[in-house]
Amino acid sequence: MERSPDKRMGALARVLARALNAEKEGTAEGTPDLEEESQVAGGSSVLEDDESLDQVLRTVLSRTSQVSGERASAPAQLAELLAMPNHERESAVASQARFHTYSLASYTLERCEKVVFHDPAMAGELARLARTVAEQADPRECGGTAALADLEAYAMAMEANAARVGGNLQEAFSTFLLSRRTQDRGGADPDLSARIDLLEASLRRDLRQFAAAFELLDRAERGFVALNDRNRQARAIINRANVFLVTKELDRVIENLRKALTLANDPWLALVVRHNLIFALAECGSAREAADLYESSKDLYLQYNDPLTVSRRIWAEGLIARELDEDLARAEELLTQAMDRLTEHGYAYDAALAGLDLVMVYARRGETAEVFRVASDLVRLFQSRDVHPEALAALKAVQQAAERQTVSFKLLAHAADRVRVNQVRGNPAN
Repeated sequence: MERSPDKRMGALARVLARALNAEKEGTAEGTPDLEEESQVAGGSSVLEDDESLDQVLRTVLSRTSQVSGERASAPAQLAELLAMPNHERESAVASQARFHTYSLASYTLERCEKVVFHDPAMAGELARLARTVAEQADPRECGGTAALADLEAYAMAMEANAARVGGNLQEAFSTFLLSRRTQDRGGADPDLSARIDLLEASLRRDLRQFAAAFELLDRAERGFVALNDRNRQARAIINRANVFLVTKELDRVIENLRKALTLANDPWLALVVRHNLIFALAECGSAREAADLYESSKDLYLQYNDPLTVSRRIWAEGLIARELDEDLARAEELLTQAMDRLTEHGYAYDAALAGLDLVMVYARRGETAEVFRVASDLVRLFQSRDVHPEALAALKAVQQAAERQTVSFKLLAHAADRVRVNQVRGNPAN
């Protein structure tokens, strides 16, 4: 099907933007050539030898220096806007043309992606700001109306994802519907389309609509393969593994994570894959393989000193010590440390899962009083935070069983499953 000059402009403008970013970051990886991008954008080549295409190319190429300057200004502009009270920020975006750039909206969404799992409320604010900027932008300066519609749709999808991570699935679903309606006006950008699919797949998983989640993930992965974006392809595979984690198919979790491990070349993403695979292996009875993978991943873990990564490294070591049954006292020490750190920094679901791993140590040793103590601490933690009632109920069941001295390994496994379903929502690779 023939594509309009406006949609050609959007596709080619996106190629240019990625090329500029790749040049700035010193890498060309993940940036398709013009011919590849044009094939993806329309299902058939948009590189037609006609006057309209020549005009598109002249327009796009004439803006290279302008786009580069807008990109360089975006971080300072975002900081300036965030320093303003909300009403002043809205007025500034509405009235000052310097804020009406594709680059500012795009950069704001990059920041949104980085903070969403630490601060969903802030991520939602950033997504709404990006959407406002995109709505104010001049299509003639930003690749056309289709390109702007794609960007607005992605901003809405990011806002929906922030609501999902924050636990508001109804709001997330409604916002995704708006995103898809806006996307109908776009369609020029295969990269943003695949990203929207990836985000919605996580919501469908959380809604337990697994068939829809798999369909979206398959489509997203095909898009990222066509774009030669190995890291986002790996993210799609990790998310598929997370669906299998929710459905308790550990063999499929491991299969997908092994595949993602061969693709992820971003160090942080590679660590996420390794960490998830370590836990899956340990929990399915392959503790020795998990231990070997942990040893080979230690240097990667140590590259990051943020509280979550440090806590998860300690947690992984404690889980392996428990599963190898070599030193339960060491496992107790490490898992206690991980649980306390995660609690201190507000990672309630991770803290609960680490706590349940610790409870398993006490259960193996027949220390029912310690099981009750830890379970009670976790119940109090969940009661002080806005967490899913299903997860809280699972922990209360462990607490009550410990009080009656009827704790079983089956009950602990069930509680961990219920908490994990909700913890997956906050996984940074999602």
